[in-house]
Amino acid sequence: MPSSLRFVCFALALTISTVGRAALADKIAVLPFTSAGGATSADLEHARAATKSAVQAIGRTLPSDSEMVTAQMAYSGEHGEPSKAYQAAGRASGADWVAIGHVDPHGATYRVELEVCQTDTGRLESLAREIDRTNEVKQIGEMLALLARPEGISNADIPWLTAAPPKPAPPPPAPTPSATVETKPPPPPAPPPPPPGPKHAYAEGHPLAIGAGVDAYSAVHRASNAVGSAASMQIDGVVGYALDAVPGLELRGRGMGSVAGPSSFALDVGARYALPVVPRARVFAGPELGGGAFFTLGADKTTRFLAHGAVVGSVGVGDRVQIEIAGDVDVAPGGGASLVFVGGTARGVVRF
Repeated sequence: MPSSLRFVCFALALTISTVGRAALADKIAVLPFTSAGGATSADLEHARAATKSAVQAIGRTLPSDSEMVTAQMAYSGEHGEPSKAYQAAGRASGADWVAIGHVDPHGATYRVELEVCQTDTGRLESLAREIDRTNEVKQIGEMLALLARPEGISNADIPWLTAAPPKPAPPPPAPTPSATVETKPPPPPAPPPPPPGPKHAYAEGHPLAIGAGVDAYSAVHRASNAVGSAASMQIDGVVGYALDAVPGLELRGRGMGSVAGPSSFALDVGARYALPVVPRARVFAGPELGGGAFFTLGADKTTRFLAHGAVVGSVGVGDRVQIEIAGDVDVAPGGGASLVFVGGTARGVVRF
């Protein structure tokens, strides 16, 4: 092969490799934002949503919901240098860049400081800017375009720092001598009523749930020769995962053991379906069903099948915590006599 042809082939291969790497380096993971001065959870979610839209507006892509769950767990589990935590989140989600923001609201505007880390190198850089809510996607996109590039912001021209200040409005014209009739300006219009809050979905943005609660039960059916109290108190632990494909459907697992009354332990798995009651206030309710095993630990040590049913009400406290109240019916057939328990549960749950 002639040397000139070999050179052309080499240059073509190098170009394809460079373009391919640039095309692949297009995923940015946007972690939950934090407050830098009195920002509410709604302010933080609003700024984060605008940043996700800006990622797509500049031609980059976002990780999937499941990749983001993995990224947030990896980020919270890393306690070393900040860049190490960002790199752990980037590797967990397959993202080339990881971004987080710090928000300080100012009414019609808000100040956001974006920190962006390159997953491969661990280079961490930041930019801050006052954001106009009417043009936030474009302005945040300009910040990301500078931060999420191989050379970073080194020697970059930051346009919003060098832009000329707006010209002052010209003074009103002086009144003419003939203008002798004074007219009062019309009263300002009444402000419009505030818009209603957004409707929330069950487990919105946080599919993984971990919680613990207290259960009070009474055995309404047991062996005729049973002695001792029919009432018991249980401590339970639950884990759940809400499915994006079916809003409101959550797979659940529960384990509970008695701390007062007859000694027992139970495990069951199943699902619940949460229907919106007052979605703007994150109030949901619905049925829960499960099946598992019930173990008596007293003098009569017996293992029985357990069927669990409940009607559960849930109230969200912010977007990560929910309080649950349930009415429960558990049936454990077998042994000397079938056992039927009726009771209630109070539980706290944290979502991730």
